Amino acid sequence: MALGSDAIFQQMIDGIKGNEAKAKAVNGVFVYKITKDGKVAKEWTLDLKNAKVYEGPAQGVKVDTTITVADEDMVDIGLGKLNPQAAFMKGKLKIAGNIMLTQKLAPLLQAAKAKL
Repeated sequence: MALGSDAIFQQMIDGIKGNEAKAKAVNGVFVYKITKDGKVAKEWTLDLKNAKVYEGPAQGVKVDTTITVADEDMVDIGLGKLNPQAAFMKGKLKIAGNIMLTQKLAPLLQAAKAKL
């Protein structure tokens, strides 16, 4: 199933190419659980220890942080219409694991937004 947020993750994939050092500086593994109608529709892994972004669960690495967000909210975050911190405070974005590590994601989301 194609989701609106797929384009954001594709931009992250493209943004990491050539910027591996910047991605590795985050030094974390994130799993995004994208929901549609209240159910997990897709998972994306941001393995920023190895500068990889791919669809599906984490492969061979320990996940530091799991982020659960609705597809439409992820699109709004990617487009800069919804602040991730505000989304978290409103309960639109749920984080399990190392919450502080998520703050290092801002530059990657900004780079993805610039290309959308």
